[in-house]
Amino acid sequence: MVRGAVFSVIMLILAGIFFLFGFSYFGCGIKGPPVPPRQPPVPAVVDLAYQVADQSVTLTWYLPGPLFGKQATHSTFGLYRSRTALAEPVCDGCPLVFEKVVTVPYVHTDTNRFSTDASLDPGYRYVFKVRLETDGRTGPDSNPVQFDHMPDVPFEQSETP
Repeated sequence: MVRGAVFSVIMLILAGIFFLFGFSYFGCGIKGPPVPPRQPPVPAVVDLAYQVADQSVTLTWYLPGPLFGKQATHSTFGLYRSRTALAEPVCDGCPLVFEKVVTVPYVHTDTNRFSTDASLDPGYRYVFKVRLETDGRTGPDSNPVQFDHMPDVPFEQSETP
């Protein structure tokens, strides 16, 4: 009689362990890591160009298509700048450190062309890039533009792609 009771208790414990592990592994319905909802990719900014006049630069860029709805109302362009003193030697393989200098709100235009101005300090090598930022997501970098701004020399310099 005691043997039958011990056997029943052991079987009950084994069945409990089986159900505990079996249902916790197979029964929850989660089969992989969570996947965020699908969202359209953030469009890339293209054709970044610049025009330098005295102590400022005007940057212009193009967005391949207009934005609509929520994406349009929550979008801005981030203008990023890297600058290195002209006295420092050029390092072709070194990574550039960019800082965000201007945020331009997205406003629908018929041409999808946008522009902004940024001030310059003489004696620096500048690299600028632009990214579209929408709903906490960031689009790819635009093409970079690079130029040297010489000290105390008024000049006009521009580049268009």
